[in-house]
Amino acid sequence: MRMRLYCHADDPEPGIGDHGERHLVQLWPAPQTPPVHLDISEADHQARAEYATDMAAPVEDHTTTYTHGRRPTD
Repeated sequence: MRMRLYCHADDPEPGIGDHGERHLVQLWPAPQTPPVHLDISEADHQARAEYATDMAAPVEDHTTTYTHGRRPTD
């Protein structure tokens, strides 16, 4: 089997939420061959390193506690 995975995001900035991310996965039968990996540019290596650094940072706690069982009005 061979596989192709393609991902596109409208907003490449890391974070939580919908960034318009779409995936395409294609599979097809093929003779056995060594895997094919495209070369990654220096810019891609840098972007991956920056993303890894961002993801290693602690996540801010946005927990809110409501009293009296009701949400306060704005």
